[in-house]
Amino acid sequence: MSSKSLMGLFAHADDIEFAVGGTCLKYIEKGYKVDYIMSTNNMSGQIHQVEKDGSITLIPCPPQEMEPIRKREAAAGAARLGCVPLHLDYPQRHYNDESGKKISIGYGMPAPQGVSCALPNILIAHESREEVAKVADLILERDPEVIFTHSCSSDSPEHYATALLTAKGYAQAVKRGYGGELFFVCEMCQSSFFLRNHLRWDSFIDITGRRQAQFDLIRCHISMVPFPERMDYLDFTPICGIRDAELFSWFCNGSKKAPAARGDLSQELLDHFVRGRWYDPGL
Repeated sequence: MSSKSLMGLFAHADDIEFAVGGTCLKYIEKGYKVDYIMSTNNMSGQIHQVEKDGSITLIPCPPQEMEPIRKREAAAGAARLGCVPLHLDYPQRHYNDESGKKISIGYGMPAPQGVSCALPNILIAHESREEVAKVADLILERDPEVIFTHSCSSDSPEHYATALLTAKGYAQAVKRGYGGELFFVCEMCQSSFFLRNHLRWDSFIDITGRRQAQFDLIRCHISMVPFPERMDYLDFTPICGIRDAELFSWFCNGSKKAPAARGDLSQELLDHFVRGRWYDPGL
């Protein structure tokens, strides 16, 4: 029997808050614990500096400075959820050098100064049996009722690669006795869309009344998201019957049965489960 916990295995600091922040807030109220896990080392990014007129200036930040900033912010976000973040520390696919130029990391590329690249790049981590086995070990050790990760239709290569790594680790963990479920998040904030997406969803969590608390949670990542209220979350009333929801796609792993209910969280997902739904936002 899975423990009364949920696992968020996402690519970057702030991804958990954006993707499943409402679900986490709802279920910690019900006594759940959260496993807050990031796949990358968070070395890539630019500081979002707020100007007096409310505009934002992007300030290039080298990896040896960006990584500790984003990890401190992740620790603050996780603390609000009653947990400590776990960083798998796979290097990101690029970083900004001292001049602000974006440097891509390919096969055989040297690590940026001050950053460890002993592990494979996040884009290829899922190709390593050893790294997949580490994720499976982590799932078996934590034994969450439900695992959440990125959508396989995400336009972010690091999101997609993290979803692959998680799915492979999950499948191996199931073979070794794990009994929980894996759900992919439908990354449905308008600003995350790449042109026009048609996203499959099977279920949702009702987070009515928790969107402002989610924004406050996201605000922990102020270097990247100084104004979370500007994120234009879609109105899900036409398809879910409620204003605020987080939508998910179930990883059936070859099963023809709906996911099993092992607690309140998986029961809500099962209650809202409709196989094969598709959503066209019409953007």
